[in-house]
Amino acid sequence: MDVFIVRTRLQSLIVEKIINVENISKYILVFCYLDNKYEDDSEYYTTYKRIRENAFFTINVFCSSKVSVNFIKFFLTQLMAFITNGKVFLAVIDSYPFALSNRFFPSLEINTFDDGSYNLIKSSAYFNETALTRKGIRGFISKIVFPSGGAKYLRDRTKRHYTVFPDLDNIVEKDRVVNLDWDWSELLDNRDLDKLPARTDAILLGTAFQDFSIKQQVKLKKNIMKIIDDIGLYIMHPREENWLEHSKVVKLHSPAEAVLKYIQSTNNNELIVYHIDTTVSYSLQSNEHIRFIDLLSEV
Repeated sequence: MDVFIVRTRLQSLIVEKIINVENISKYILVFCYLDNKYEDDSEYYTTYKRIRENAFFTINVFCSSKVSVNFIKFFLTQLMAFITNGKVFLAVIDSYPFALSNRFFPSLEINTFDDGSYNLIKSSAYFNETALTRKGIRGFISKIVFPSGGAKYLRDRTKRHYTVFPDLDNIVEKDRVVNLDWDWSELLDNRDLDKLPARTDAILLGTAFQDFSIKQQVKLKKNIMKIIDDIGLYIMHPREENWLEHSKVVKLHSPAEAVLKYIQSTNNNELIVYHIDTTVSYSLQSNEHIRFIDLLSEV
């Protein structure tokens, strides 16, 4: 029985598409969390619910600071796929515990799918080819088992990679890539339409600031305040915490890509999108009517 490991909303949307494309009727879902089941925006769980409904059963996995604990969790996850003659599908390929536990299942088929810009930026951890830097016996073992790193090991183990970025280089060669028939416009939620301005030519996409250093957070927020009066809408990131009370700030049900395409096509003008190293800039980079400006480059 196939096992899908999911952490983000984008991952859940891609998994939903894979299940439909491959006509997978029975599967096991593994939802990963950092701290608790309710740590993310409620909209995450709407997409989770859709793929959970048809799952044979679902497992919630919480991240631990101990490698041994995470190793056991991923070992059991892969064991379920192995004994039921299934496959494993995952997006996060720099997980050392997963890679280590996979060494016990050399015949288990591994398939991967996009995890946003991590799959496209060559400097990301997904393209790392160096051994894990760690002291003591664990560091020694990691260098012996994965001399080129866990991400390189899982890239090599990947049989197929499913992508929503058909025109861009990914973590594996193109002959192992499966391009999903993807239309962001289909994901527009009508509940969001009343929150959108009648007309605007500039939008700001928020971010999960907690993923940046304190120094970067301060600079980014200062840069946002400099342009807040020049934009028509500030779309919060699904994991972004409320930090700015402003009439232009909204949290939407739809993926940002769907909203940007709708606004641009409705207004029929060039749309400027300020962002902070967002996946959206890759998703829509072929749209000549949308221009992206990365605020992170100024930090």
